[in-house]
Amino acid sequence: MNALALSGILAGVLAVTPFQVVDGDGWLTSNAVYGETRWSTLEAQRPAFGLELSERNDLPFDRGTAGATFWVHNAGCAVFESFGEPCGWQLGLALTQFRSIVVGGNGMEIDGSAPPPYARVVNAVDGEARVAGLLTNEFVDFSGTDAENAPSWFGGFDLTHDGFAVRRAAPGSQQFTDLLAVDSEGNATVSGSLAAAQAHQTGPNQWATRARLAGGRYVFHFAKPFAQTPVCVASPESAVRVYVTPARDRCTVTAENPHDAATIDLIVVGNPG
Repeated sequence: MNALALSGILAGVLAVTPFQVVDGDGWLTSNAVYGETRWSTLEAQRPAFGLELSERNDLPFDRGTAGATFWVHNAGCAVFESFGEPCGWQLGLALTQFRSIVVGGNGMEIDGSAPPPYARVVNAVDGEARVAGLLTNEFVDFSGTDAENAPSWFGGFDLTHDGFAVRRAAPGSQQFTDLLAVDSEGNATVSGSLAAAQAHQTGPNQWATRARLAGGRYVFHFAKPFAQTPVCVASPESAVRVYVTPARDRCTVTAENPHDAATIDLIVVGNPG
């Protein structure tokens, strides 16, 4: 084999080597090579992947921060040179010099070494609003489920409406329903009934409330004690016997059955002075 043929073979190998130095940074790539000013794919209809190890350059989206960055290039663009655009390198995952992790895309899936449904951390649009939080049995782009026979849950922030929500979709459905919603002013809306071991009064006066016993007990705390022990009247909405113990700072309702979860109406009347 003559020297000219050998040099041609070496040139061909080097042209597709996955190890490259681009503008002073080390790159490990798949289906992508760098020319004088731009990148090109070896097979345009396949995606390309690249691991950039910053030596001279910062992250394109975070000046002043270097990192080890996994980039993804969508299929269909044979030649490209930009970052963060549809026909360019798009962020997959970055580990910064400060040891923080930045994830591109809509979310992160956690399989948990178990069969579906899977858990996910998302920052995506659910079809109506942008949400950020925890998601189960729903894809990160809200396009489908892992298991049709399991419910789907979301808990997190509704960024579009500036609130917090806990939502559930029944098995076989992708229609989420709010079970708990908290708006930007702290007002909470609960779907269904709420069981609580205690509740806090916002100010002394005459009060009436409806609550559910938790473990056969309910305590209604006052934000400020009454001047004298108030009158507390509890009326259960089922055939259950309850006992009421009033005090200046609370009214305690106790059922005969310690496992009772009956709904009660409670009225408190006293001197707020």
